[in-house]
Amino acid sequence: MFLTAAPERYRFLHEGAGIDVRTCDTSSETAVTAAVDDIAASMAIKLLTTSSDLYLYVSALQARRLGLAGPDPDVIALCQDKARQTAALHAARIGVPSSFTVRAECDIYNAIARIGLPAVAKPISGTGSVGVALVETEPDAIRVLRNLIASKTDVRGCPRQSGALLMSYIVGDEFSVEILDGRLIGVTRKHLGSLPHFVEIGHDAPAAMPTELSAKIIYEALSAVSVLGHLEGPAHVELRVHQGGVTIIEVNPRLAGGSIPSLFRHATGFDSVLAVLRSLLGMPPLTPGASAHGSIRFIVPNHEGRFDISQSREQIVRRFGLAEYSLYRNLPTEFRRHNDFRDRIGHIIAIDDDPAVAAWRAEAAVAFIHQA
Repeated sequence: MFLTAAPERYRFLHEGAGIDVRTCDTSSETAVTAAVDDIAASMAIKLLTTSSDLYLYVSALQARRLGLAGPDPDVIALCQDKARQTAALHAARIGVPSSFTVRAECDIYNAIARIGLPAVAKPISGTGSVGVALVETEPDAIRVLRNLIASKTDVRGCPRQSGALLMSYIVGDEFSVEILDGRLIGVTRKHLGSLPHFVEIGHDAPAAMPTELSAKIIYEALSAVSVLGHLEGPAHVELRVHQGGVTIIEVNPRLAGGSIPSLFRHATGFDSVLAVLRSLLGMPPLTPGASAHGSIRFIVPNHEGRFDISQSREQIVRRFGLAEYSLYRNLPTEFRRHNDFRDRIGHIIAIDDDPAVAAWRAEAAVAFIHQA
């Protein structure tokens, strides 16, 4: 059963998957409750979950209401309020960026004075790097923070908590740690596009790094998840490493986005989506298998306007030996830049025993696509 306000948004619903689609206002807790109760009246519900940041809290509430397994709604709320999350981690002596919460115009100058510049401005709640920007001058910081506190809706036009965070900018390599039920799935190295935005343009998994650094990253991520009390369900912990120090950027109480689950499945055989479902059904956990290395690179057009790819999917997959090649839009398409996850119109995945070879093949494939 798939509950949605907009079935047209999900291509897989129209590809013969045999899914029973129910439509309701998913931004309304009342409407979701009525839809869930209507389903429950005709069949037993064993599992209720979501993969979307936007519905984590309402999904957890519904699962709790029905007595089903799932994360604690209060913990979800804590994690999704990035100001509260950062405060809780700081109080527990977890390394986090310095931050100041901006809820009104009068807070802006105090935030700049307290944090200093350059800094990162971001919404208090949100996903996909929407609204996140590096600000290096006072006029830029004022403009970005004003826009963030004026915004009252999310990317789908639904009401969201207003406000912003100004956080110290942490220089360094970016990683994420993927966790399920307090146990490690793996570590991902992240690649970002050009500043001042933070669009993720690629991932490498499992990340190749010295054993000592890997142990430190994993320890800090597991500690952060424990402090927040998120020991049931998946977690995607983003962090940066600079001169051997680890700084937690944020803990997301969900599986990784950006097709990282697919990347791990191709590289290691571990299906994290299936693992989450098994966990919710009380089944024994899956065990990660033998590990190759995988790289995903996203197709992000270089300029606005008409975008097309002249080579066929089969030609590109064969030429670079790809494990996966996916487009999110029908081509040709008119591309408009958002400076967040919406700029990604597709991805490719390459797998190899050598992490450097996997990364080279993935990057070569994307370069070829842009030149074709």
